[in-house]
Amino acid sequence: MNTCPQCGRPRKGEVYQCPQCGVFYSEIDRILFEQEHEAEINTLKGRLKIILAAENRKQALLNELKIYWRNLTLKGKFTVWLIFIFIFWVVAVVL
Repeated sequence: MNTCPQCGRPRKGEVYQCPQCGVFYSEIDRILFEQEHEAEINTLKGRLKIILAAENRKQALLNELKIYWRNLTLKGKFTVWLIFIFIFWVVAVVL
């Protein structure tokens, strides 16, 4: 579709939504937009974009770390703590 179904504005490039009124050009465009958005959220790059776009970056980073920690298995948490303790021990021995 080359124009917006609601306001009639011409479509520019490969955008899925009309920049003026926010309506999707077609149902396929809405589905593609949702799939890309979901894929972006589940990648490290997408998570970093969310953190960098946030008004309070420190709080956004803490929220992402909390989510990450909550989703880790017990074995994963043990591994993270083991690595942390090992690095702390190596730094303490070297200094």
